[in-house]
Amino acid sequence: MMTPIHDILIIGAGPAGLAVAARLREPTPSAVFTDAEHNRYQWIKKHSGRMNLRPRGCGAQRSKCSSVGGCNGVKGDDDTTASSGSTHRLDIKVLDSSGPNWLHSWTANFAALGISHLRSPMFFHPCPRDRDGLLAFAQETGRCDECVEIANCVGKSMSKHRRKKKIAKGHEIGTVRSKKGAALEIDERDRKDYFTPSAEVFCDYCRDVVGRYGLEDLVEEAQVASVDFGSHHKEVDLHHEDDPAVRFFKVTTADVNIRFAKVVVLAIGAGGKPNMPRPLSAAEKEGACHSTQLPKQMFLAPSMMQKILKRVPTAVMIVGSGLTAAQVANQCIENGVGHVFMVMRSALKLKPFDIDIDWMGKFQNVQKAAFWSADSDDERLAMLLKARNGGSIPPRYSKKLQTHVANGSLSIHIHTTVKNQVWDDQRKSWNIETDPPIVDLPCEIDYIYYATGIQPDIECLPFLSPLRKKFPIEVKGGLPCLTQDLAWAKDVPLFVAGRLAGLRIGPDCGNLEGARAGAERISWAVEDVWEGWRPDGGEDADDQYHRLCQGVKSINMYGSLGGFDQSELTGP
Repeated sequence: MMTPIHDILIIGAGPAGLAVAARLREPTPSAVFTDAEHNRYQWIKKHSGRMNLRPRGCGAQRSKCSSVGGCNGVKGDDDTTASSGSTHRLDIKVLDSSGPNWLHSWTANFAALGISHLRSPMFFHPCPRDRDGLLAFAQETGRCDECVEIANCVGKSMSKHRRKKKIAKGHEIGTVRSKKGAALEIDERDRKDYFTPSAEVFCDYCRDVVGRYGLEDLVEEAQVASVDFGSHHKEVDLHHEDDPAVRFFKVTTADVNIRFAKVVVLAIGAGGKPNMPRPLSAAEKEGACHSTQLPKQMFLAPSMMQKILKRVPTAVMIVGSGLTAAQVANQCIENGVGHVFMVMRSALKLKPFDIDIDWMGKFQNVQKAAFWSADSDDERLAMLLKARNGGSIPPRYSKKLQTHVANGSLSIHIHTTVKNQVWDDQRKSWNIETDPPIVDLPCEIDYIYYATGIQPDIECLPFLSPLRKKFPIEVKGGLPCLTQDLAWAKDVPLFVAGRLAGLRIGPDCGNLEGARAGAERISWAVEDVWEGWRPDGGEDADDQYHRLCQGVKSINMYGSLGGFDQSELTGP
């Protein structure tokens, strides 16, 4: 019996994978960016040389164009079987190594680190239908009290005297400064956006999204071992099997099961190895771990648990300067650890979000236009690294750390590195030297947590080796140089979402907003792969573009929601 083939196979059931699956099932998505001209900018850049920029009925003819799908035997405009009215529903399959449910690894990480609230604002979520969908969900379910305001984003109400005093000192009221010194105003009308939902509210909203789009039974727990792209006609059940131009993906899992797909979406997060100063020996793993391992083990080592139960003084060291380091420190103290030493190479940076605020919300168009217009991927990589600027801690967690410092259970050492560390297998503890030396550092440290993040590196993914060998791709800083559609290559419809798409999405590639932006691009590209196909019916991509042009040029822009009168057009 021949193996059937899936339309779309998504590797990864995290937020990026969910955003892609939901977008492929949504016929009328909201604009990722609210500026209509920005949509036109993207279309003009994408379709330059392939189609006219004038609305239909103005004497212009649209030129034929090739697409990713044209290289895979997909029927074009001239083929009668490619009906523009097709309502084909995509066969989507999702593989995830962590579990059989959406966001399995995400929720496990939140539970392991005791995370009560997200870091991101209310308009960061994977649903393509409505930018304010998460906010509306919290309001409809009466759970707004579970959302916490993000400090230092919107100006607080203050007395006239205090306001005048701040203005006299040169402080901006209700603004955040960009790196160039320009004031980025966040006024009261945007206050509702700058709250962060609780983990429970967000997970419940994601379950609502899964149910709305019928995505419940798509996820299967499986570890992908190999992804190959080529002709597999003898192994698949297709009517194209006699056409040598048709190529498909062959995805092999660790249990030697084989699946075939026309399109593969890689949505696995950073996709690299944890940043560690050196590999740990088997014995040393009893006394140290990277923070990514915490969901797979007990938070406190058994030896530490015994000491805490016996009321023996304990001490741990956390290496890292970001939010995860702060969360691990807070969890250690709440679980009874006597003293925590936070060690970091840089200064302690406080930021509401993982990227600068001028890359978010209504400010992002200016920054992203500069990012997308950069001359090279080297320039984009430099902009990306500068915008993220290493690990940082939001003010809410900074207050928690300050409380622990005041109580004597935490000490923070900036501009400090671990010079030497020796594991004593008999005492089950570390002897550590730092540079510069920490005066009150005890002779025995019970455990070391490395909250040093993951360096994205597409070349560290062994299951992509067959694809990289057949279709080499340029890599910058561990990130692949994808097409503008986030595809591996023009004739290889493997699309990449999440942090690995950073050179095309921008600095927000690793957060929820970047996941939704990536899903939007991938969905448009999938429509090109199946030219004439549209998710659950509706207009195709070109029709949407022409409707947008007419809406922007018409006297009444709301007319874009209905029919059009050519006499309303104001010009070519």
